[in-house]
Amino acid sequence: MDKRAARSLSLITGRFISGLMMVLAVSACTSRSSWHLEQVTGHLPELNFSLTSDTGQAVTAETYDGNVLLMYFGFTHCEAECPVSMARLARITQLLGSDAQQVRVLFVTLDPERDTPQVLHRYVTQFDPVHAVGLTGSKEDIEALTKQYRAAYRPRSKISESRDIMHGDAIYIFDSRGQARLLATSADSDENLEQDLRRLLASADGIRQ
Repeated sequence: MDKRAARSLSLITGRFISGLMMVLAVSACTSRSSWHLEQVTGHLPELNFSLTSDTGQAVTAETYDGNVLLMYFGFTHCEAECPVSMARLARITQLLGSDAQQVRVLFVTLDPERDTPQVLHRYVTQFDPVHAVGLTGSKEDIEALTKQYRAAYRPRSKISESRDIMHGDAIYIFDSRGQARLLATSADSDENLEQDLRRLLASADGIRQ
């Protein structure tokens, strides 16, 4: 990634985080909890989508009921953020051990024209063939989902199709009933991410304590 692209990505991510922090500031007067990651309960909607999985099946958010979900937006031709983030999430599921049985990593492509289910399947299974699921759909479906969760990204330019899509590294974490609970970024340590996931998994069916 060149310096100009890096600055653009930093600006996009910065605006996303700043905007979300303004929303979360409304509840800043309340006492801090023991969660390490940023809490988004009540600030982001429950998980809702109709997409196609990397095995070619039509899936919805309800397909993954009962699992704690880690949703990440990226694309398979990404050479920087995505491989690092997916390797990190695979490492987290390893650290969780048997607890990871109730965890799914949802890799939502930002490049549905190129990322077919077959391409996604090859990609996600390189990192975690057990817990990772690739999701694709129409361009409109993907854009609606990114807007729903205020995902920071800049689509590929129509003028320069070879230019990469720029996006942030946010990980959206949902409890077993599909409620948005936590937000993680590369600034959060693996230890903190693991601890918060264990707490979420240990709560009654992953719902709010």
